[in-house]
Amino acid sequence: MLLLSLTSDYFLIVKAETPNVDSENYIYFNVSGCLAFFARRIDVIIADNPSVNFTIKPVLTGGNCGNGNMSSLSFSANTSSVVLPAVDFSFQFASYQNGYWGLDSSKAMYNATTYKLAMEWPQSPISMGFKCSNMAQIVALNSTPRVEFSFTGLQVQPFGISDGIFTEATDCIGFLSSEILSSLLVTFLLLGIFTYGLVMVMGIQTNDSFDDPKHKVTQIFGTTD
Repeated sequence: MLLLSLTSDYFLIVKAETPNVDSENYIYFNVSGCLAFFARRIDVIIADNPSVNFTIKPVLTGGNCGNGNMSSLSFSANTSSVVLPAVDFSFQFASYQNGYWGLDSSKAMYNATTYKLAMEWPQSPISMGFKCSNMAQIVALNSTPRVEFSFTGLQVQPFGISDGIFTEATDCIGFLSSEILSSLLVTFLLLGIFTYGLVMVMGIQTNDSFDDPKHKVTQIFGTTD
């Protein structure tokens, strides 16, 4: 693995030889050893006519952690866009009394204007991080033209971490994914059909004369004129 150190708290990993990560660039922030941020890539989508897509390149980072129940991360990035040449991100994380933490606020500043990001995710245990392989595109609220950010392979852990090493993480997909829900629906449908068929079969009643072989056979005699 080849690392390019830009500051004491920031590393841009240029190439990775690990089997789980391909050869494209990805981003890793280590803030004071107690806050870690990873993203395979971050894209900016400008909904112009037509829409254009740019991959950002972080150049500077900052933040703090262990400050009571709050942690923060901010970083600047450049793009090759004339409309949006640079963007500054800021994230605030809060820990709660129930032993969980969550994203308190997220903002993006570009062209001298700060926009709130429509970014939400479920709370995670304080000793675990959060990850999302395929997060939906994040909209910069009230942006004109409409600007969205795509975080691919995101993983964040602002609490319960040491030396910038991730622990276990909760996933944005959760347990009940669309595939699992579809499988459960088909399973319950088949069980319903099977139960209905079984009840119908058990409800069939045969004639008593067939059940008892000693039963006197009823004979019908006919006469002809």
